Amino acid sequence: MADEKILDKIKKCLAMASSANEHEAAAALRQAQKLMEAHGVSDQDMLAAQAGESGTKAGAATKPATWEANLAVSVGEAFGCRVLFSQRHTGIWVFIGFGATHEVASYAFHVLNRQARKARADYIGTALKRVRRPAVKTARADLFCEGWIRTALGTLTAWTTTPEQEEAVEAFLGVNYPSLQKLKTADRSPKSGLRDHQVNDLARGAAAGRSAVLNRGVGAAPDPLALEG
Repeated sequence: MADEKILDKIKKCLAMASSANEHEAAAALRQAQKLMEAHGVSDQDMLAAQAGESGTKAGAATKPATWEANLAVSVGEAFGCRVLFSQRHTGIWVFIGFGATHEVASYAFHVLNRQARKARADYIGTALKRVRRPAVKTARADLFCEGWIRTALGTLTAWTTTPEQEEAVEAFLGVNYPSLQKLKTADRSPKSGLRDHQVNDLARGAAAGRSAVLNRGVGAAPDPLALEG
């Protein structure tokens, strides 16, 4: 994609092309076309320039926990953002959205993920402190987190996007991340139904999630995640 300064110049020309002054509008449009041709900027590039991305550190470098992936994608959807997991910088959740929505989504995820991990650590240190097998303790803590995010996401209000905004986000993905694949998460959930103590883990997580706090006015069945290597 072209340099940001060039894109800004083209955007300004295109904005002037909607002027009520017929001659001024025509001149601005010609200038925009010249700049696009000179710098190899396509219509798709200009559409993609309306969107942006923000990243926040994940809990794993290559294979995040399923509960964290669900949290990331659900937060992204709440703000009309697409979400992908990048391994370029040892595990980053990338939120891609129109305007500044990606910044708000990234912030919301960072806050909620931090609170979920704090609640998880507290639960492990109290309710699960007598569980000796590390794998069992981790799996039960994951169930607690699944319950936590179910109620914590109730603090978010769904974001409504327009078709134009969605097109800009898709264009951004096409220009910047042309090669994506489905993400495999660390799914430790039971394969044959939940036992009583596991149901209790889930319920305690749901109860704890009701105390989640998001201080800024910032809302979900997740789509498949994209993995960017």
